[in-house]
Amino acid sequence: LEWGDGKPPASVSASDIMSHVRAAIVDLHGDSGMGCVTPSLSVRFHDVFTNVCILRVDREFAQVLRTSVAVVTLITQFPVRMRVMHMAGSMRKCKRIAIAVMDAHLASVVRGFDEGPIPSLRESENAREKHRLAIASLQATQL
Repeated sequence: LEWGDGKPPASVSASDIMSHVRAAIVDLHGDSGMGCVTPSLSVRFHDVFTNVCILRVDREFAQVLRTSVAVVTLITQFPVRMRVMHMAGSMRKCKRIAIAVMDAHLASVVRGFDEGPIPSLRESENAREKHRLAIASLQATQL
């Protein structure tokens, strides 16, 4: 998820994401598309700090989901752009990719703190702790 102002809103939940994705599916593919996707569509993981969201759908409806997330521009009145980072055949592979994306996010955040006018060890450590918690949450999630 890429938020319009660059900062994720703390008030956005997985159910908010799901409702906007469902609305996009109905807009693009109609009721028949929604009927096909609904039984398997779910948000398996969502982390506000790293902006990672894992959506699951049956393999035969992956393109329906992929085209639908591309048109989601608002989630609860916050501008957003949803990018598909990877389409995995298994949730285990999806976890590996998500961890790599989270690691890259941490590196960019810490680099931003280090390159600032006054390097902030406290902010850097806070970011590392949020990253650690996000990874632990992903590891504990039954995908």
